[in-house]
Amino acid sequence: MRKILLVSHGRLASGLKNSIDILLGDSSAVIAIDAYLDNSDYTMKIREFIDKCKPSDEAIIFTDILGGSVFQKVLLEQPEKRGVLHVTGMNLPVIIECLLTPDKLTEKTVDKIASVAASQLKRVSI
Repeated sequence: MRKILLVSHGRLASGLKNSIDILLGDSSAVIAIDAYLDNSDYTMKIREFIDKCKPSDEAIIFTDILGGSVFQKVLLEQPEKRGVLHVTGMNLPVIIECLLTPDKLTEKTVDKIASVAASQLKRVSI
């Protein structure tokens, strides 16, 4: 089963999940954690996601900022030891592609998807 966890500062994660629901009609494979909206510790939610992932699952945790506090919390949980990939600098195209690709979400596949998504980031000049 494909499982996606979005973790962000503020409401970016739930906003992306909402956009996925609008664009794809189904965001049931996506869980969003909006960090720092209050003083609660969201670490247990990250750990819970990782713990529920089975070896047969294709699971990815997306975080918003490389090196940020959310990124660090995920890193400390060592998701890769459970076969869960961690991608940072999340954006809507990379998440949608990970949800829709017919290919198995291996490290190689996700690296390719991330590279294509990063190449879509452009300054527009008319």
